[in-house]
Amino acid sequence: MSLGIQVNKDKIGNLIVLLADRLKPLYHSKLIMLLYLIDEEAVKDGGIPITWLDYKVWQYGPVAPETYFIQEEPNIFDSYIEKSKKTDATIIKPKVSFDDSEFSDYDLEIIERVITKFGHMTSKDLVKLTHKEGTLWDIAKKENHINFDASNTTSDYSLDFTRIISDDELKLSNYKGAKETMMFRAQIEKC
Repeated sequence: MSLGIQVNKDKIGNLIVLLADRLKPLYHSKLIMLLYLIDEEAVKDGGIPITWLDYKVWQYGPVAPETYFIQEEPNIFDSYIEKSKKTDATIIKPKVSFDDSEFSDYDLEIIERVITKFGHMTSKDLVKLTHKEGTLWDIAKKENHINFDASNTTSDYSLDFTRIISDDELKLSNYKGAKETMMFRAQIEKC
C-alpha cells in the first residue's frame, strides 16, 4: 500500500470527488492520468506531491495501482464515488460533496491549474503527454528496459519525482522533509 493511501486516503478520495464533479463525464483512465499530473505539477512547483500515491510504469502511463483498481468492487474509495459502465469504459461519479478541509489553498491552486491545463484533454491525449520523450515515465521505462506487449502491460517500477527537482535544493529539501513527515504519520497510524 502506498504512503498516500496509508496517510492521505480521505484527501485522495475528496480529490477524486472534486475531479468527478468538475470534469463530467470523468472516465476512469482520465482520472488516473489527472491524479498523476496533479502530483507532478505540485512537485515541479514546490517539491511536494499532493497525494503521495506511488506511480508505477505501466503501458498506458504512470499509474497508481490503488486508483486503477477503483473500478473493482469493493474498492477503497467506495464511500466517495460510484462507477458506471459505458460500453468499454468506466465513468467515475461523486457519491458525496467535495470536502476541502484537507486541502491548503496552495493545493487547490495546483489542482485548478491542472484542471484548466489538462481537463479538456482526452485520456489518449494525456497518455501521449505522459509518454513524451524525457518524461519520468519515458526515462524509467528506458532505464529499466521495460518492453510492453499484449501479455505484459504493467511493471513494479516506481516513478521517482525527485528526478524532476534534482537540480533545485530547496524543492528537494521540501520533498525529503515532507516525505519524512508522511512516513512518521504512517507509523503513528499503524499503532
